Amino acid sequence: MQLPDGSLIERTKGTPQGGVISPVLSNLFLHYVFDAWMAKHHPSAPWCRYADDGLVHCQTEQEAQQILTELKDRFEKCNLELHPTKTKIVYCKDGSRKGQYPQIEFTFLGYTFRRRVVRNSKLNSYL
Repeated sequence: MQLPDGSLIERTKGTPQGGVISPVLSNLFLHYVFDAWMAKHHPSAPWCRYADDGLVHCQTEQEAQQILTELKDRFEKCNLELHPTKTKIVYCKDGSRKGQYPQIEFTFLGYTFRRRVVRNSKLNSYL
């Protein structure tokens, strides 16, 4: 590895960021840390993961808090940590969900998920 001053040092651990093996190793490790763990401990909670970004869909805020606590513990046991500002519980608000929560939108893979007003042709109203 070359340092900013031009000197070279031998790499003794890890893989270089951007290296071709890094995403493969990351996906293998996260499959064990997250995917298989979710399937075993929360089989009814739908989730998705792309590389190191993921979502877990919960029915209640209490379920979300519980899974978040368990995931923090799981990641810590595997010497990982959840991103402190990207990890959050988001209330997916729509016309049928009237609750008031501070976080009602999120961005996943470059797309912002938020409430959008749409016309409901069955009820002839806007949600």
